[in-house]
Amino acid sequence: MQYKCCNHILGSIDLSFNGFKYCNEVWEGPEFIPYNEENAFFKNEKRRLDIIDNMKKGIIPERCKQCPMLEEKDWKEFDGKIYKITIFNWKHCNAACFYCSVHSEYSNEIKKSSDYDALPIINNLINEGRLNSDTFIAFMGGEPTMLEEFPELVRLLLLKNCRMEVLSNGIRFERAIVDMLNADNNNSVCISVDCGSRETYKRIKKVDKFEDVKSTIKKYIDKTGNKSNRVKLKYIIFPNINDNKKEIDNFFALCNELGVKTAARAVNHLESKMNTKNQAIEKSVIKSYEYFASQALKYGITLQPEPWADAIIENKVYNCRKIPLLLRLKSELHFLFGLK
Repeated sequence: MQYKCCNHILGSIDLSFNGFKYCNEVWEGPEFIPYNEENAFFKNEKRRLDIIDNMKKGIIPERCKQCPMLEEKDWKEFDGKIYKITIFNWKHCNAACFYCSVHSEYSNEIKKSSDYDALPIINNLINEGRLNSDTFIAFMGGEPTMLEEFPELVRLLLLKNCRMEVLSNGIRFERAIVDMLNADNNNSVCISVDCGSRETYKRIKKVDKFEDVKSTIKKYIDKTGNKSNRVKLKYIIFPNINDNKKEIDNFFALCNELGVKTAARAVNHLESKMNTKNQAIEKSVIKSYEYFASQALKYGITLQPEPWADAIIENKVYNCRKIPLLLRLKSELHFLFGLK
């Protein structure tokens, strides 16, 4: 049947830091159902089925209307199989990034999640036959490797041959990630460095761990051989911090030094003043986004697609107002010369 829908609604589960969702699109995504609510998982599944029925009738949830993932086509019927699971760990982290929206508890210790244990949830889905070999599992932060159950989760999902990606800050080396990268199903780790220099790193991450991160990246690359392209570096662009040519050049010099072959770029929806509609995007952010792509091409580095970031930059999600002339000039100078 042809109608507007998306893959998230037709088979995604988000184990967020405070409850179940059927989608992890953080800009306008659905409300969560708290884990401690009676029958929370089944309520989330019922909500999914209700939304699918409404979409077949042309009724689009308000939160979905601006989403670039929404597509009109002939969708297959929902068969109960899960296409994607996002496992969050918002509570524990070994960095203190200024842009963190929940301010995870800073610690260097491995901890048990105080909110939920993903292991029994994943085990139940496996036992019910709801995971396929093409199910995609995304681990996100805080820092996933800070969770006590992380290695066991990876081992369990490797046995099921699910595809995985870990979004990490790279401060801590984790042997389970090496095992995951060396498996046969195109798993990956994406390390958010967001800069190319120690000073900018400290400004963004609020910890002095730049050299530790470089060491972790090099270990992952060295231990994966011909699969080292699965080690990705990410650069989130922040206005008046790393949205300039100098820092981006430093980032690609770092990629070249470490042997990184894949990179991703993003814009931060909070710090770029894009958390509400009709807000401004600094010209330096837009130019940096474009310059990043040109430098990736120059260095022969594969650029990972980022649909949400593309939609924001292309003004398809937010109706961005014009920036005053003086701010526009300041933004231009910052992009060219890194001036504060």
